[in-house]
Amino acid sequence: MPDKSRKDETLLGIDYGEANIGVALGRNGIATPVQIVSGKNSATAINELARISIENKVDKFILGLPLDHYGKETKQSLAVRAFAKLLKIRTKKPVEFQDENGTSIEALEQSIEMGIPMKKRNMKDHLSAALILRHYYSEKKVSS
Repeated sequence: MPDKSRKDETLLGIDYGEANIGVALGRNGIATPVQIVSGKNSATAINELARISIENKVDKFILGLPLDHYGKETKQSLAVRAFAKLLKIRTKKPVEFQDENGTSIEALEQSIEMGIPMKKRNMKDHLSAALILRHYYSEKKVSS
């Protein structure tokens, strides 16, 4: 089977959080928010992400990495790296990191623009995951 070009890869964008994990699918430079998975139990979350990746024939995971304003690791980024290692072991799929600095604020702004009621705006993790993929695509210059 020939290698897929980067453009044809199906990516799963992940905005990891200990409470909620945002999930988005990416293909041909387009990112679409999918769902929010509970992050309260890592094993359950990884099983759910594995299921989503199988159903959607995902080639690679892109995890948002929360770095500080100087591009340095944070306590949360170390937790993301630990989660990514478990995900990679469970799924046997490659994992790449994307600086997620500012995606939560951007997702909040988008949810306001989309008219999402204030009570539901805290459930924006899947929008953040889509933004992580969009930033990944723009940095890699992948487009349809």
